[in-house]
Amino acid sequence: MSIIPLIAALTLGAGVPPTAELVPTAMAQQKKTTKAKAKAPAVNVQIMVVHAKEGEPYVDPKLSRLEKHLEFLRYDNFSVLDTQRSPVVSGKATSFSIEGGRKVTINLLEKNEKEVRLRVQMFKEGKKLVDTTVRVKRGSTFVVAGPKYKGGMLLLPITANY
Repeated sequence: MSIIPLIAALTLGAGVPPTAELVPTAMAQQKKTTKAKAKAPAVNVQIMVVHAKEGEPYVDPKLSRLEKHLEFLRYDNFSVLDTQRSPVVSGKATSFSIEGGRKVTINLLEKNEKEVRLRVQMFKEGKKLVDTTVRVKRGSTFVVAGPKYKGGMLLLPITANY
């Protein structure tokens, strides 16, 4: 089986919703809470499983933020097959089951205010298919493009929020 691992860092910052005006004591509490969240060891990871193939041009609306980054691929039809979310903590691998009997594990290696460093591995039947380490800015998405799947390939847009 041929695997073409490809990592693309995409700068897709997450929007921050405006906050309502708060009384000073509530604002002070909110700052403490925000600082505590920034220091928390978990990173919230979302992994999408996308089937990319040739055919009638189509981009799943769930991929609208990524659409301009998909143009470099030779495929023109992109359908989201699954979306999974899970917190990832340092020192413990988090696993996701994906199409084709594959498993993706993500390890949090490093985290600071601006970015995280994640190790992403993909396995099928115990055999390692992909093993890469990436740095991703807070709230951004990177894409792992890999195994062939039903006349196309799987793309895994992975977003890290904290």
